[in-house]
Amino acid sequence: MSPPRDAHFLHAQRALEPVLAAPIEAPRAMTWVPRREELLVASASGAVTCVEPSFGSRVLWTGVPDPSSLDASAELVAVLGTTGTLEVWNRATRQRERLLETGLNGDAEVHLVGDRVLVIGDGRGGRRVRVYAGDSLEMDASVPSGTAAGDVEGIRVARSLITGVVTVPLGYPLPEEPATGHSIRFVGPRLLGVAVGGATVWENGSPLSFRLLDTSAAALTADGQFVALGTFGGLVAICGVGAAPKDRAHPPRVSAHEGVVRALAFSDRGRWLATVGENCRIWAY
Repeated sequence: MSPPRDAHFLHAQRALEPVLAAPIEAPRAMTWVPRREELLVASASGAVTCVEPSFGSRVLWTGVPDPSSLDASAELVAVLGTTGTLEVWNRATRQRERLLETGLNGDAEVHLVGDRVLVIGDGRGGRRVRVYAGDSLEMDASVPSGTAAGDVEGIRVARSLITGVVTVPLGYPLPEEPATGHSIRFVGPRLLGVAVGGATVWENGSPLSFRLLDTSAAALTADGQFVALGTFGGLVAICGVGAAPKDRAHPPRVSAHEGVVRALAFSDRGRWLATVGENCRIWAY
């Protein structure tokens, strides 16, 4: 495993320190294993690689090609492909336990919710949330465009509207009025929204904005203390949620990738930030 090509590209404030560049070709989706310093990365070929900042990387298995979303629990890993194919693997045995065709794609995500799997995406007739228990479809709900779903004391759905964020339990109606331009998702009890001009964090309905032109992706720590943003031009910025407005408007940044930053993810153990562009990199913050 080689270090990042250039260590001198760091911004003067040194908000991020490069740790390693993982030798993964065409990474597409990633997630940290809860309470462990293990990053799982799914590549375009379908290979799922485990990356440990202190020990290197190893390929675990090869499954769904061209993955769009990845989630992990202590026991399981769920991988969703761009065509709607869903695989669930056992981390200990490295054996595939489930293979399902969800019929959902577009801006789709997969989430492990206890022993169930939640998939939200675009299907026939619009945006849908589907919940699977084993191989059985337990719930299939239609939701408005721009809706996010997550596990917050039960499965909840949310939309970002001009009038504010609305969050309700799955199965309850959401307003049909047009959503804002944010792509939103749950991070614990909070909501994180990404738009081309930056990111917004909602906690208890109150928004905090972070500015970065050409934003392509963002991440929030599990405790809600730090936000990271990536751009279509390869920049990565990080900022404390409690920072002053002037710092949230101009967060310190590094030139991290040669092209678009596809995804970012904070570990919940240790101070690691993973970024995916043309390759995968891990940073200390």
